[in-house]
Amino acid sequence: MFTRTTGLLIVPLWLASMSWLVAHDVWPGWTAQDPPLLRPTEWLMGEGNKTQFTVLHDNTPIGTIWTSYLVDSASIIRTDVVWIERFPLEITPMRVTVDSTFTGDGLLDEIHIELDNAGTAITLHGERFYADFSFTLETGSMERAFKVPLTDSGLVTGAFHPFAQLNDLSVGQTWRMQVFNPIAALTGVGNRFIPMLVSVVGEQTIATPEGDRRCLVVQSPNATAWVDQRGAVLAQEMTLPVAGTIRIVRESEYDDGARNAAEKHDFDPSRVRRRRG
Repeated sequence: MFTRTTGLLIVPLWLASMSWLVAHDVWPGWTAQDPPLLRPTEWLMGEGNKTQFTVLHDNTPIGTIWTSYLVDSASIIRTDVVWIERFPLEITPMRVTVDSTFTGDGLLDEIHIELDNAGTAITLHGERFYADFSFTLETGSMERAFKVPLTDSGLVTGAFHPFAQLNDLSVGQTWRMQVFNPIAALTGVGNRFIPMLVSVVGEQTIATPEGDRRCLVVQSPNATAWVDQRGAVLAQEMTLPVAGTIRIVRESEYDDGARNAAEKHDFDPSRVRRRRG
C-alpha cells in the first residue's frame, strides 16, 4: 500500500538514481571533446618510432601488430600492420594494414585500411572534410560510399589496435571515435563500425616488460587502454561481437623481418593488391 512515508523514500531514491545516470551515461556524451591530438614528441620520433605488440585471445597469442611513424613538418603517418595467425573463426591467417595520416596540427586527415585473407580482400578509404569523414568501402565488385559526421568520428581506427599514441591526457577527458571491425567485414556478423564514447577514468599501475608503470586508464563500454606518461599505449583490450575480448600487449623488441614477411605474404597471386604507395 502506497503511503506518504513510501513516497518520501521513493523520491530521494529516484533522484539519486537519476543523478547517477546523468553522471555516468549522459554527462560524458554532452561534454565529449575533440580526440587527443597526435604530437611529434621527442620520444615518438626516437624510441617510440617503431613498436610491436602481441595479440592475445583467451590468454593465447594469436598474432602480432607492428606500428611505425613517419614524421615531418607537415604531417605524421602512422602505419599498423596486423597479422592474425589463428583465430576461433575460419578467417585466418589474416592481415590488416592501416595507414593513418595526421595533419601538422595532429588531426586525423585520412585513413586507408586494407584487409586480406585467403578468401576476401576489403579496402576502406576515408578522408576528412569540413563536417564529416567520407568513406569508400570496396569488397570484390561492390563499392559503397558513405559519410560519418565529424562529431561522431573525429578519430577512426581499426579494432585490433584502436589506441596508439595518446598525448596530453587528463582524468575526466572524453571523446568520440569510430572503430572499423574487420571480423564483421569478413563474416557479415555485427556492425562494421563500432561507435565509442571514450573517457580517461583514472590511474593504475600495471606490469610491463620494462617493469611496473603508472598509467592513465582510457575506457569505453567495449575497450580499455593503459597509457603511460609518454603517451605510449602499453596494453589495451577490445571486445568484439562474435570474437569476444582481444588483448594487445606491448613487447620490448621490434622484429623487422617478421613484419616484412607479414606484409609480403601473398594470399592470392591472381589478385591485384590495391595498397597505396
